Amino acid sequence: MKGLIIVGSAKVGSHTTALSQYLRGHFEEHDFDVEIFDLAEQPIHQLDVSGASEPSESYKNNLQTLKTKAREADFFVLGSPNYHGSYSGILKNALDHLTMDDFKMKPVGLIGNSGGIVSSEPLSHLRLIVRSLLGIAVPTQIATHDTDYKKLDDGTYYLANEEFQLRARLFVDQIISFVKNSPYEHLK
Repeated sequence: MKGLIIVGSAKVGSHTTALSQYLRGHFEEHDFDVEIFDLAEQPIHQLDVSGASEPSESYKNNLQTLKTKAREADFFVLGSPNYHGSYSGILKNALDHLTMDDFKMKPVGLIGNSGGIVSSEPLSHLRLIVRSLLGIAVPTQIATHDTDYKKLDDGTYYLANEEFQLRARLFVDQIISFVKNSPYEHLK
């Protein structure tokens, strides 16, 4: 089974990326192939249906990679920092480039991180988007805070909060259970 984690942080090496890497490790323990598409490392161009702008080749290539991985995915995880009480604009832009065909009847996990006030509002907003894309947002979600992480000597963040480590296992188990037991497989 294949999964795609889309990280919607504009910062390379973000807390959201650290959480995504932690989750990927747990999926891999179950022999699931999970890729992380980090929009800070692989930016894509602004959706422009008028054709007025000409994106660079690297942006076009990144978008094609995202679309290919989305079509191949059996499930998604969408991650975003809390930007002014909602999810990031770059994640919204990435989702605008994808279609219902990419998400139809696939489980979607939602994760986020706040630097200020802890809030799950960005995840609530994403839940509505997932529904509009015909995906199925799983019940368990993860909303961390910067204080739930520590840094390694090289400056890389890692999830240190044991409560969220346990929640991450539940989150992964829930997605795996849905993927393996989906009654909607024939609708994809």
